[in-house]
Amino acid sequence: MNDVSHLAGVSRGTVSNYINGLRVRPAAQKQIEKAIKELNYVPNAAARTLKTNRSNYVVLIIPMVNTPFFSELSYCMQLILKKSGYKMILCNSNNRPQEEIEYIQMAKKQKVAGIITMSYADIREIVPPDIPLVALENKVADFFPLIVSDNYQGGELAAAKLHVLGAERLLFISKAPVKNVSLDREKGFKDYCNRNGVEYTRFVAKDKGNFTDDFQDFIKKNLVNKKFKYDGVFSDSDEYASDFWYLLLKQKIAVPEEVQIIGFDAAKIYPRQKIALSSIRQPITEIAKQAVLGLEKQLNNNSQKKLYQPLVLPVSFMQGQTTK
Repeated sequence: MNDVSHLAGVSRGTVSNYINGLRVRPAAQKQIEKAIKELNYVPNAAARTLKTNRSNYVVLIIPMVNTPFFSELSYCMQLILKKSGYKMILCNSNNRPQEEIEYIQMAKKQKVAGIITMSYADIREIVPPDIPLVALENKVADFFPLIVSDNYQGGELAAAKLHVLGAERLLFISKAPVKNVSLDREKGFKDYCNRNGVEYTRFVAKDKGNFTDDFQDFIKKNLVNKKFKYDGVFSDSDEYASDFWYLLLKQKIAVPEEVQIIGFDAAKIYPRQKIALSSIRQPITEIAKQAVLGLEKQLNNNSQKKLYQPLVLPVSFMQGQTTK
């Protein structure tokens, strides 16, 4: 750092501010960047961690990575963290509470700047009070921010769209167990139907590897003269909605002419991807922005603990090929 300071013609403190992401004069910034390039200077992250008692790494813990929603969320989170001067460590818990706990213990040892987690394990007792944490979807404790999409509104919106588009016999489908945010999505759907006198039925497949066999059997049992009994289907997941769509087509049931389908998430595998399945879109970019903002607020006020109310973000409907 002394060599960079000498070559750039600025103070060591100015170099330190630049390296730590603090504001410096544009002219000084150019000189520092030029000196760093000439000297091939690489900041010692381990030494900085020892001095500040924390690194600039943020751990993101998610249940899985092999779905469009979590893939898009991870990508957005990494971009926004980078803009704020942080590097992301992505941890896949595989829906296993024990793995999530191990990642949090690792974060404690590495003195990370913070943790963002979509947690379904009881981690309140193992999160150190001096590590900022933001929870997604499921509350960890009142003294950590919680960011969640308006899942209840999403269920209502799905039922309303199917109803307005002419569907009269609605069906909610999912796979057991229906809990947490999925339960909120179903409740919004049911409440809309009950308030508006819309006929609806619920079908939940068993929690097993070949659960789509249950979907297939249900479709076959509800065929009357080769027509499906229901003309509007909502699922709490794009995954299950897509499975159901495929199985209806196998029975030569036209979608959306005979049956309309709406899923939940509307995430994209790549930015140019066209939406095939009509779905309720979660505001993924805004979720990531608010999560990083929640971390930064805690980092700036690390001596003050406060109680947080959940931040509920609105969802929207994305038109695809499965609704009229």
